[in-house]
Amino acid sequence: MGQGRGLLNGNARRLLLAAVIIGSAAGAQAAENSEATTQLNDIQAKFGPVLQLEGNAQKEINAIANLLSDDSKLKSIDATKASGEMCMLETVSKHNMVHFNQHPEQTTEDIVYYINPEQFIANGLDVAKLPRHPEKLGEMKPLQWYYYDGSYVEPHQGSQLNKPFVIMSLDVK
Repeated sequence: MGQGRGLLNGNARRLLLAAVIIGSAAGAQAAENSEATTQLNDIQAKFGPVLQLEGNAQKEINAIANLLSDDSKLKSIDATKASGEMCMLETVSKHNMVHFNQHPEQTTEDIVYYINPEQFIANGLDVAKLPRHPEKLGEMKPLQWYYYDGSYVEPHQGSQLNKPFVIMSLDVK
């Protein structure tokens, strides 16, 4: 080899440098693709049913999601240990809730409404004449109003609520 000449001439060096850069970029791209695939799989696992919605159902779920924003007067509570349900608590009076069962196909208590009985009582309803709210899951008859006096463990919530409610369930699935 002559003096001043390296192993690679100028063009070969540029080609080698380009190959190294392309190889590095491809490796980085593969790592990014792997991370993106992991993230996509995570999103599909968490939100699969939501992602399948179309039309009005999609609008409805977005409306509900907007209601649960940080500045909302609704609070999401995990009651899944007690009942498999997620609870939305109205936080102004803390006396109105709605529960949604995560596995509605396994129960007839898919949605459970908890309403402050104050307005019912003010309008002449003797809520104590309603059937007593069952103390066990799965014993509510859909579309039947029940009275809960707050003195025992409410099974959907998994705790004693210490305030009265009128409660009704829906079987939708």
